[in-house]
Amino acid sequence: MNITDMKGQLARGKPEEEAARYAVYSYEAATPEGLAYTRSFIVVKDRYGIIIRFTRFQDFAGVYEKGTVFPISSDPKKKLHCICMMLNFILVDHGGDYGIRHVFGITKPMLTEFFESYAVTEKEDEDHRQRETVERCISSVTRFMAGLCRKYGGYMSITREELYREETVIDRRGGRRIRLVPDFHIRNIPEVRDTFRDLPTKAFELLLPLAFRYAPDIAFAMCLQAFAGLRAGEALNIRREDSPLGPGIVFTRKGDAVRSVEIDLRRVLVLRSDRLEVGRIKKPRRQHVYPPFLGAFCTAYGLHMKYLDGKSYEKEYSPLFVNSRGMALNYDSYRKKFSTLVERHFRPALLSSSDPELHIYGQMLCEHHLTPHCLRHWFTVQLVLRGENIAGIQYWRGDRSPQSAFEYLQNKGDLVRELRAADEHLAGLLMTAGKEIYGREPV
Repeated sequence: MNITDMKGQLARGKPEEEAARYAVYSYEAATPEGLAYTRSFIVVKDRYGIIIRFTRFQDFAGVYEKGTVFPISSDPKKKLHCICMMLNFILVDHGGDYGIRHVFGITKPMLTEFFESYAVTEKEDEDHRQRETVERCISSVTRFMAGLCRKYGGYMSITREELYREETVIDRRGGRRIRLVPDFHIRNIPEVRDTFRDLPTKAFELLLPLAFRYAPDIAFAMCLQAFAGLRAGEALNIRREDSPLGPGIVFTRKGDAVRSVEIDLRRVLVLRSDRLEVGRIKKPRRQHVYPPFLGAFCTAYGLHMKYLDGKSYEKEYSPLFVNSRGMALNYDSYRKKFSTLVERHFRPALLSSSDPELHIYGQMLCEHHLTPHCLRHWFTVQLVLRGENIAGIQYWRGDRSPQSAFEYLQNKGDLVRELRAADEHLAGLLMTAGKEIYGREPV
């Protein structure tokens, strides 16, 4: 791209572009083998949301500058959103005040003003952004501006030296190295997290049979979260055992007994003919079901296959979870169905319970919103109560970092006092539920 083209992409002021804004455009694609991937671009849209121009700004995001080969599934969409917010803030919303019309005129004080606004502005949910979120935004925008400086240094109003400062750090081997850090000092208003995720085992034992009775299309997905620690989006990526794309779940048997269950989460594959994404995999891996829950898991799997018996589905993908049209269930649908289950069946059952603990928990759900994440939280609590260490918790949760495991272990005393470990009673509950729903216990 030459300088004339760059200025042409960034020039503003034409009557039809007065309300134009920068935005991220993404499209979903797949390899011949079915591996899903996303490509994202920064575009200019008019006041009606119609794309009027593609840019090359994504080339300067600096996401792949440290290597020549990178995974086909990698996508810098989140970073591009931060860059678009900066471009709209400086060039569109305040361009007249700053007296600039293109990115070459952006200065360090302008970037600082954007970062300060981003750090203190409330989100749509009326809360503020976490410190880590603000830091990621600063890093993304700074790298973008540094990429432009590298290509168009003589035309830019800001220099790379203004963007970064050097810090000396000690690596794991004790060696010293220089690290470049964005040279900005921004104050933010910390987010007040009020996520309600507590799910006592007694309440969980009530929720699970209700799920198989009133929400059988998502009940086993809930079990994947509760018995294997999967995230909601990861559970929805699982394929049937006989999928043409390869089995998504593998049972290892010795005689009639199941010895282990392995879940394939190595790749995000296309599971719908319309190519819509069903959910993301945060850490590609092969995940095993936690051994103490094998009995309950296999019982739940039998119930799920009984529910699927006779239902249509797209055989070229063979997803394990399908909607009413036979297409793979996506995350938004799962979340809504879970919310409906809680509001229409779980909470009323709690409030009508003669058990004081369950009744009090039902009252708590009148004030708090329960999401599918509570199932993964319940699973992690069970790991702690069974004596798993940091490495064990990290492995069974499928985490990249041990930070979450460390936080749970810090609160182990409170967890032991408030919650009890689940046992094989869960398998019995599911067998009873299966007999009531289908007239016989699952095979």
